[in-house]
Amino acid sequence: MSASNRDEYRRTLFDRHGPEAAQLAQTVSSLAIPVVAGALVGGALAARKGFPPALIVVSMFGGSLVFAAWWWYFVTRLSHGAGRTFSEFLQPSAAGSYERQYSHEDALVMRGAVEGALASYEKIMHETAKDPQPRIRAADLYAKSGMRERAELLYRAAQRLPRIASSDDIYASNRLVDLYLAWPGHETKGLRELRRLIDTYPETDVAERARAGLVNLKGQLGIAE
Repeated sequence: MSASNRDEYRRTLFDRHGPEAAQLAQTVSSLAIPVVAGALVGGALAARKGFPPALIVVSMFGGSLVFAAWWWYFVTRLSHGAGRTFSEFLQPSAAGSYERQYSHEDALVMRGAVEGALASYEKIMHETAKDPQPRIRAADLYAKSGMRERAELLYRAAQRLPRIASSDDIYASNRLVDLYLAWPGHETKGLRELRRLIDTYPETDVAERARAGLVNLKGQLGIAE
């Protein structure tokens, strides 16, 4: 892989830091005011005490550093900490969690760099052993690229995660059924997957739709009831 390709696959700031990236960007952009204020205060104090010009410049620089450090601590520790505390009070179950963004991988797919997107997903999967999303997203992309074995493996890997959300589990099952229907010799696996949905989510709309899909699929395959 060339150096240019390696650079193409680098993940964005938002992919690496999630919602914290926006906070970091806002904090950096807001440093201009305390830096200028610190320089003015430092310079004024030095001039008031009769310091020579060289020391006035040093005092301005030191004032900028002090004010910038204070502002950074206030925003990143006190202000953000208060925000997290308030969010925990309002939404205890959601506090501290976020949905990972995949803008970098989506952009690669849009440019036709499917291999780069898949390489990035594989790296994310290695870093996040308990997150079903990168596995499901990669499986979708593998399936569209005709790499059915890898897609099947990743859908199953996502389903086996201990805390997978029911929505992700159901989505993976539906995509597996689609995968098997387009995979010669594997069509009957779709029947087993629909039965799994019925057994896993009994007396729900999911089970009802799975039953209807089971009847329809049996008809397509010519299997008698």
